[in-house]
Amino acid sequence: MSNNDPDKTPSNVSIELHQTLSTAEYDRFAANFYQDYDWLKGRGGYINNELRSAVEVSAPDRITLYVDPSGSAYGRYVGIAV
Repeated sequence: MSNNDPDKTPSNVSIELHQTLSTAEYDRFAANFYQDYDWLKGRGGYINNELRSAVEVSAPDRITLYVDPSGSAYGRYVGIAV
């Protein structure tokens, strides 16, 4: 995961949950990361300075997302593999 700062190194992630959605569910999720989802609640956060925990979100014909809700229930930090 990374932000749009080109000088910042992307974070390594440890996948704590693989969440597979239908394309319709994925599209709803991707359109509103700030909505709460039970399957995100209490997950994510930093494991140590170099590794953060994330939820892998996938759906047919969609790019896989890596979500770190940092203990919340919404997509606080969302990234793609680089």
